[in-house]
Amino acid sequence: MLIQQDEIAIRLMQDEMHDYELMAKWLTDAQVLKFYEGRDNPFDLERIIETYKPMIRGR
Repeated sequence: MLIQQDEIAIRLMQDEMHDYELMAKWLTDAQVLKFYEGRDNPFDLERIIETYKPMIRGR
């Protein structure tokens, strides 16, 4: 755990399907996309895995 306060915790993303699915949930949300990548550029699960898996594995 990197940071935890009350009900909010920040941790490193793991190479697990649950983490990829959670990231896909956030990166298809219109409110989130207003501030990250733009509303017309949602990330599907395949793109999430392709983008984040190398970083998670240290590449």
